[in-house]
Parts: sequence; C-alpha cells; structure tokens
Amino acid sequence: MFNNSKDMDNANEIKNLITDSKNIYLFPAKEPEAITSALALFYSLKELGKNVNLLIDQLPESLKSMAPSLDFVSYPKNLVISIPKKVADVSQIYYEKNDEGLKIHLAVENGVVRKENVSFYFSETKPDLIITFGIKDYMKEISGQLDSFGFLLDAPILNIDTSKGSVQENKNFGKMNLVEEKPLLEIIMRLINSL
Repeated sequence: MFNNSKDMDNANEIKNLITDSKNIYLFPAKEPEAITSALALFYSLKELGKNVNLLIDQLPESLKSMAPSLDFVSYPKNLVISIPKKVADVSQIYYEKNDEGLKIHLAVENGVVRKENVSFYFSETKPDLIITFGIKDYMKEISGQLDSFGFLLDAPILNIDTSKGSVQENKNFGKMNLVEEKPLLEIIMRLINSL
C-alpha cells in the first residue's frame, strides 16, 4: 500500500489531521470523479461524527441520486445580532425566556438604536480543515471562491489529486498534499479505509 516509510509518515500525518478536525469542508473540482470522491469521503466522515460541509455549485445529473439528504444538512446554530458602536454604546444585555418565547433587552448608554441599524446573520463554524479534490492550482481555480466564504480563509488545506494522465501538474498548495499516480477514487478509498 505504501512505497516507503516517507509515504507511511505522510499517510499518518494526513490521518491525524483528519482525525483531529471536527469541522471539515470538502471542495471538489467540477469533474464527476472529483465530485464522486468528495461524496464518498463526505459520507465516511459523517459516519465518524464529523461536521462536514460539501461546497459545490451543482451536482451533475448523473450524480443527483448520491446527493446528501436533508438529514445530513447542518443548519447554522449561532445567530449574531450586530449593532455598530458608532450608532450606540450598549452598556447591558439581558434576556427573558418563557414558554412563549425569548426577549433580548439592550440597555443603551449613548446613541439611539433604530431597526435599520441592527443586522442579523448566522455565524458559520470556522473549519478546522478544507479538503480539495482534483484541484490543480489553488490561485487559478478556487482562491476567489474561498474569499467569498470569508470564514474559510486561513484554514489548513489537504490537497488530494491524481497526477495520472494529467496535463497540468498539481501545485501542491496544501498544508498536506496527497497527489499520486493513481485514479482519484482509488486514493480516496485508501484514505477512507485508513480512517
């Protein structure tokens, strides 16, 4: 399975990186093999109790039957209420909770809070790890997309790719790189078995 002790050390480091991560984001290239590989690892990581998110625009028609059901979708659980300091200086926060609902009270020391000054948004859990599948060049292919998900920036990347029959060489942009001359699905299945 491993050619030498260096390959074994790399495999152990990758296994530890995944094992130690709780929140994992999977980012496949648009090719069916990359998407299938990501789905296989998605379901395996879910079985291990990981919080896994699959970042993909759209599944190809041929793979729609493999799409995760709503049972696997995790919804944001952290609601953030934001009031800029330049609008009002909030000095105290307290709440009332009863059978009918929840009320949040803000005591304002200076300024006036209006509805249009208050924003509400969900706080996404920062990932412990991003795993890419079939991505050759981070800067060309996904850096702009990850920038739009600001909470993904600065997370370590595990770059998984095949060099078999590839025209473009992988740039080894990850903190860890698993790039081999084997089909991508074979690399993923070996990784899943090691986990």
